[in-house]
Amino acid sequence: MSTPARRHEQTDPWDEPDPELAVAMRQLAWYGRHRDNSRRIYQVNEVLILLTSASATVAAALKAPALATSILAAATVVLAGLYKVLDAQENWVAFGIAWSQLWVAVNEYRLLPVAGRDQAARKALIAKVNDVIAADTGRWASRRRSLAESQT
Repeated sequence: MSTPARRHEQTDPWDEPDPELAVAMRQLAWYGRHRDNSRRIYQVNEVLILLTSASATVAAALKAPALATSILAAATVVLAGLYKVLDAQENWVAFGIAWSQLWVAVNEYRLLPVAGRDQAARKALIAKVNDVIAADTGRWASRRRSLAESQT
């Protein structure tokens, strides 16, 4: 069964009464979900890194078996690696910026009286949506290239 948000995404926004607003709202929801997911991943990973590194230190101080201490230390290294691979903090910030830019554009459009939502206003809204998507995609591609180059 699909959620209401997923069902909404299965419909064509261009079939809506105000298709430009529907497209913008769909993108706004997408960036909001990804921003929130990235924030959660970042925060959980940070907490786990703190817990495993502190636990490894305590285990060593308590002279726990070497296997237990090394497992905790290895878990810390793996989580630190995930931090780099998942890039959750960078994504959280980037998705948040994109979401806020779209939020402003949607609010400005919605403040127009319905009669004032002429072709120029609709085109401006879609242009802003396209600009945000292009900037975010460019950021993502640039980050991937940068990471690939740093590994060679």
